[in-house]
Amino acid sequence: MARDIYLCKDGSFTEDPDSCPGGVEDSLPGHMRERLSRMLSGILRHFPSDYGVSVDERGWAGIGEIVGSLRRLRSYSWVEEWHLRAIASLDPKGRFEVSGGKIRARYGHSIRVKVEPLSYEAPRTLYHGTSRDRLPSILERGIVRMKRLKVHLTENLGQALEVGRRHGDPVAVSIDTGCLERKGLRVEQASKTVYTVDYVPPDCIREVVPGERTSASGKSRRS
Repeated sequence: MARDIYLCKDGSFTEDPDSCPGGVEDSLPGHMRERLSRMLSGILRHFPSDYGVSVDERGWAGIGEIVGSLRRLRSYSWVEEWHLRAIASLDPKGRFEVSGGKIRARYGHSIRVKVEPLSYEAPRTLYHGTSRDRLPSILERGIVRMKRLKVHLTENLGQALEVGRRHGDPVAVSIDTGCLERKGLRVEQASKTVYTVDYVPPDCIREVVPGERTSASGKSRRS
């Protein structure tokens, strides 16, 4: 469950009400934060037109426009602009970015946008989370982007396994980013912990990492 968010009287956002200078002005309960974050991701990444929201070629949309669209829905009639700004500011993965009166998703799009990377320097090893039943196809064909614009990788093994858990019995595969670069596949940093690439060939997969470490060939390997 996501943590509650607090709007401090000085206009800042926090997950710890005791840290608010001058006290708390308003709050957003964790379950409402999680629901709104998912809706915001959907609008900015996949279906803005379904909600009458305009997203430009770099992924930006007006915060006020999104709020107005959501408030027309009975289940989101409570939404205010500060809710979107706070969710973006405190998102642990850095999914969102705010600039002035606009907001965008940093990665994960299925609609055609171009979001500038934070950096082109990637750690030597990144991870991709999946489920055990998808593993044979990945080891044979590599990791493809499916309906999204890019393949998502992370430097955080725990986050990768959490992604895999959404799809079933979780596993993660470790990726040699040097191998990707030698093949002309540029890795871009999309947020705090997420990196993207067009494709991961099977020979750039180094290990499968479930509860016990297993090599990409399927042989058990001790840590």
